[in-house]
Amino acid sequence: MIKLGHLKSFLVCFVPLCAVFLLVVGFLAWDGANVRAKKIADDQSFALDKSIAVLRERINVVVSDLLILSESTQLDAVIEGRSSVDQLAREYELFSLRRGIYDQIRYLDNAGMEMVRVNYGSGIPYAVSTRELQDKHERSYFKLAASAPRGTFYMSGIDLNREFGEIERPIKPVIRLASPVFDRFGDRQGVLVLNLRAAPMLDEVITSLAREGGRAFITDAEGNWILGGEPGENWASDLTDTAATLSDRYGDAWQRMSIGETSFVTDTGFYSVEQIGVSDLLLNGDGTKSLSVILENNADFASRLNLFVGVRLPSVEYDALLSPDRSMLMVVSIAVIILIAIGSAAYSWTRRRQLVASFGARLSERVLEVSKNSVVITDQDGIIRKVNPGFTAMTGYLPNEAVGKPLAFVRAERENTEELDEILMSARASGIWEGEVRNRRKDGKFFYSNVVISAISEPEDGSVHYVEMGLDISRHMENAQELWRQANHDALTGLPNRLLFEDRLEVACGHAESEDYTIALLYIDLDGFKPINDRHGHEIGDKVLRLVGEQIKEIVRQDDTVARLGGDEFAVIAEDVKGPDEADRIAQKIQAAIQRPMQIGSLSISVGASVGIAIFPTDSHESVALLGLADEQMYRQKRFRKGNEKKQANGSR
Repeated sequence: MIKLGHLKSFLVCFVPLCAVFLLVVGFLAWDGANVRAKKIADDQSFALDKSIAVLRERINVVVSDLLILSESTQLDAVIEGRSSVDQLAREYELFSLRRGIYDQIRYLDNAGMEMVRVNYGSGIPYAVSTRELQDKHERSYFKLAASAPRGTFYMSGIDLNREFGEIERPIKPVIRLASPVFDRFGDRQGVLVLNLRAAPMLDEVITSLAREGGRAFITDAEGNWILGGEPGENWASDLTDTAATLSDRYGDAWQRMSIGETSFVTDTGFYSVEQIGVSDLLLNGDGTKSLSVILENNADFASRLNLFVGVRLPSVEYDALLSPDRSMLMVVSIAVIILIAIGSAAYSWTRRRQLVASFGARLSERVLEVSKNSVVITDQDGIIRKVNPGFTAMTGYLPNEAVGKPLAFVRAERENTEELDEILMSARASGIWEGEVRNRRKDGKFFYSNVVISAISEPEDGSVHYVEMGLDISRHMENAQELWRQANHDALTGLPNRLLFEDRLEVACGHAESEDYTIALLYIDLDGFKPINDRHGHEIGDKVLRLVGEQIKEIVRQDDTVARLGGDEFAVIAEDVKGPDEADRIAQKIQAAIQRPMQIGSLSISVGASVGIAIFPTDSHESVALLGLADEQMYRQKRFRKGNEKKQANGSR
């Protein structure tokens, strides 16, 4: 029959060992997952960099082709009248056939009229007839390239090809490149235009990234799908006038992509993303080192100059890659826990027999049964002989770690044994001693305990045992600390209040004076805050104050102090600044951050800020005077701003 004592002994051994084992297993699993996560991220990043490098190489080849064709001897011969446009068209046909990547090669005269146009046309390049040549003088690529100086070329963003104002079907994503043409005398003789078929290059990028379950994608700078979207989503804004964006389905991922993150995990999986623009595509292009590029100036197509190229590993595939051996780990863990249970049961049985067999065990058992607190039994020399589970719970030491050691080993100051000897002598003389001691847990943390030490004599031989019963009073200490925090911090924002701020300012001034460096005190008052309370209520006003406090903390350094002095007034202690200029920059950053619209629910709320600055020790050596100077500077700035606003209002009338 299992007795309560056996169960307690079993749990004292089993629970800590299982906890340690599970912590170790959890750590190993976590560490292994981190290693695998880093490898996945590195592999995806390498594949992405490789794909972009290939794309960059393709673009630079196209730029080289553009320069070669714009300066070809055949084109010079046509310009000088030594050759016909038919011969130039045949050269373009042969070039297009060899390259196989150009949808069109065109030569336009100075008026924007096509002189030669070669279409690729189902894999067979052909020159269009003279009556099919079109006037392109209104097209942006002609306008920009025709007025460009030598050594400059135009490059558009990716777009769908249009004929007579309509999108060509089937759709043909193209990138247009154009270069001015000059004769040997340096006079302008038109523009050469290449329509690069973008689909094969982009498909090559998508194919190289789509591995191990990855979902590759390409979007423009606004998140509109170019490749990788669901059916009907690619080029939806062009084909249906209804945008379909990556943010529609992967909102969290889009937010993180938009702020420049390149490798991250969301609820929808792992993402590896790069944003590339024209300058990125031309990077390391030896043929363009001395060239300048002209970009599309049409706002409707500006987003197509910058692309997001990335790959998403869905959560299921990503989790499978992170934890490939989960079932084996589970089997091993269960087997080890069973072994721990068997060992704990054996320990419990042996320990219980020892307790029943001795006076010390019976004494300890009696004390353990009535005590809910830490109980330690020592011999007359203060060596620990027994401890209860409460001791283990309070200190973290298992019984086998404590037994045989002096009672002083749990004290905070272990080298001070004289005080403990005096306590034991007092307990032996009077039978009992009570007081507060500072102990140390197994993890090294300190805690306060209220202890009662009783001296108990053995009737047969007169030997003495000491029984120490302890109560953890750390919670009372924490409550006292919490009261201090509440008294020194603002209840709404959690920032230091005026009392704590003034204390820190005095300390900061003392350090600055002794270490010979400068500090800046910034006094901040919100502009236009009262109308927010009046219009939207104090609940919205409180949220605005909390957001302002968070924005200020994000701007300043971690060691700087941000406080709310009351109402809509804040203050910052910026230590070790290099002078007024740096303080002004900090103030400008704070004002810019506060002035950005804050989204609170469906409301978009804007406030301003007036910032007064005082420098220690330049402006004053006294902290109180420094705060007053900063306050005065703030109000001076506020009055100046209101005066300007009033002048502007009168002027507009």
